[in-house]
Amino acid sequence: MSGNVLALGADIKNRFLFSKGRKLFLGPCLSDLSFSENYETLRKEVSEAVRSSRPDIVACDLHPGYFSTRLAGELCRAGDEPVRVQHHHAHIASVMFEHGLKGPVLGVSFDGTGYGTDGNMWGGEFLAADRKGFKRTARLKYWKMPGGDKVVPEPWRMVLSILGEKGSVFLEGVPARDRELVLAMLRAGVNSPLTSSAGRLFDAAAALLGFCLYARAEAEGPVKLELASDKNAKGSYGFSVSSEEGCDVVDTGRVFSGMASDLKKGVRKERIAAKFHNTMSDIIVKTAVRSSKGTGISRVALSGGVFQNGLLTRKVTEGLSDAGLEVFTNRDSVTNDLNIALGQYYVSSGTREG
Repeated sequence: MSGNVLALGADIKNRFLFSKGRKLFLGPCLSDLSFSENYETLRKEVSEAVRSSRPDIVACDLHPGYFSTRLAGELCRAGDEPVRVQHHHAHIASVMFEHGLKGPVLGVSFDGTGYGTDGNMWGGEFLAADRKGFKRTARLKYWKMPGGDKVVPEPWRMVLSILGEKGSVFLEGVPARDRELVLAMLRAGVNSPLTSSAGRLFDAAAALLGFCLYARAEAEGPVKLELASDKNAKGSYGFSVSSEEGCDVVDTGRVFSGMASDLKKGVRKERIAAKFHNTMSDIIVKTAVRSSKGTGISRVALSGGVFQNGLLTRKVTEGLSDAGLEVFTNRDSVTNDLNIALGQYYVSSGTREG
């Protein structure tokens, strides 16, 4: 890999990377760049890192509204443009770099959000990927996010998105007026962007079970969901698969209708939480196996914040291995957005090689 590369990472969890030849320098871990103090810290640290060696390549996220994307445009050499790397491709590329993988892999990238090539918010992706590009082989079904980013601190909104009015009965801890407002928003399609995010499904599952209607900390609901799960419980919920333009689409609606049915029957919440995890594992394993057969790729890379869930990752790794697939995960970097810059570096330097 020749030349100096500056990869600016993501926005919510930021860590930039600067390479000088084969030496890699990582910047500090920063939180949301929409806070001015964090953005100014990033600018200062980047300026110091590139003081003696101006980057030949500047890489950033595909999201046009990211602060890191804006900074990338400012730091390019005159006449150059930054290399924009799709968020989930970067996640998978970070695993590829750590394991020295240049050839194609089947990437499973599950997280909270990332800007997709179709303008929607991705986060439940199956990608046939190499260093230079990717093809989306499968994804989770799109659901509306009523209120946009408000679904993150108020995950109960996703319950209504998925179950509609039938979900309202499980949300007694939410004021009726708020529930009705969100339902009206969904019916009208107002301020309700689409997402394929697996992270939003974990949020919704935790809210449906009453573990976390309002999140006070990052991933509060998913963490409580994992901790509550009966690790020995068997069983799972159904899901269906369709095809759109050569891409498999996994409909997760039956997962939540099954959970709601179990709640009405009085099934223990710990068992329902376990069945949810079992189902998400089934979805990943079965969809990855299907994509593997369609592409001929037998190496699978797992990355994205959802795989911080140890219960899910263990089940998925075991299932994929049992199916004869070789599994790779982040080993030197964390699996959340702090690995995005590493993936951007690997992709952007690959685009300049023959």
